[in-house]
Amino acid sequence: EHMNLFFLSILTIASGGLLSLLSFRQFNLMKILGVLGISAGCCIGMLDALSKLSHDAVASASFAYLNTLSLAFKIDGLAAFFLMAIFAVCLLAAIYSFHYMQDTEKALRTATSYFFFSLLVASMALVVTADNMLTFLLSWELMSLSSFFLVIYDYQTPENRKAGYLYFIFSHVGVMFIFASFGILYGHSGSFGFDSAGLSHTAKMLAFIFAFIGFGSKAGVFPFHVWLPHAHPAAPSHISAVMSGVMIKTGIYGILRIYSILNLHTPAVGTMVLIFGMVSGVLGVVYALGQHDIKRLLAYHSVENIEIILIGIGIGMIGVEAGNPIMAVLGFCGGLLHVLNHSIFKSLLFMGAGMVLHKTGT
Repeated sequence: EHMNLFFLSILTIASGGLLSLLSFRQFNLMKILGVLGISAGCCIGMLDALSKLSHDAVASASFAYLNTLSLAFKIDGLAAFFLMAIFAVCLLAAIYSFHYMQDTEKALRTATSYFFFSLLVASMALVVTADNMLTFLLSWELMSLSSFFLVIYDYQTPENRKAGYLYFIFSHVGVMFIFASFGILYGHSGSFGFDSAGLSHTAKMLAFIFAFIGFGSKAGVFPFHVWLPHAHPAAPSHISAVMSGVMIKTGIYGILRIYSILNLHTPAVGTMVLIFGMVSGVLGVVYALGQHDIKRLLAYHSVENIEIILIGIGIGMIGVEAGNPIMAVLGFCGGLLHVLNHSIFKSLLFMGAGMVLHKTGT
């Protein structure tokens, strides 16, 4: 299976962002180019991911760079599923942004926002298809940086700048933990590929815990969720929709991917995921009840829904351990169904909140 359509969609999305940046002097043309590029790319990518899901095909591609390292990409069932959610939500967000970004005074800033939006969509798609550590970390870093610039869109207000800094620090501390996890893998296998051959049980356990902290901070798992209620309300509404709907799901993807790479056989993993899920699920609701700002409320509600997903995944992992296929299938299916479910309804809620904000100004 080849990945030409996938790369075509990435290039289309990126070129949409670039063209809108170049044409910022014509306000409407800039928006049209940005929206067309991003939504066309999303459509191509979504159709491609759907066809790969329905054929159960695995596609891979790799490129050498700097003569020694390789950028490797692979789309399997898990990646295709996440790609479907990413492209679907980003398509809607791009169309929504056309009438949402109306301030002609801020032409250059709007163009820059489209540019970083296209980078965010492309990098999220690359994160879930990355097939070695270098590719993964490069895409992950691109995703963190582009979303940081989107968060500080309204940089005049000090709260937004503070939210941006907080997000920046959290995402980079999270990356350090992912680095540590990948470092353990690399130390034992000596290759940048995702391969856990030769790892002792303790090393696997450590690698999983580090990865869980790193990915958990991106997903907004309690106690690493501190940045989330600040960052999501600061961004423009369609960006909040993308960040809450799909970007924090890359954390869930990372946890699932590292679990499948490590091939860990111990009940402790599932139990840990399950406990984190239950604690944060309850706390997420408690925090959300105390909010009066609609977008902050939705951000806390995202914390809670990520935990619902984690509960499902934790039960699936325990099922795998207990040799109970029904429990495993139901757990993982429930978790993944809620990934799709939450990405659709949370982005709709943020866009609805955005319309209220737009019409009432408060």
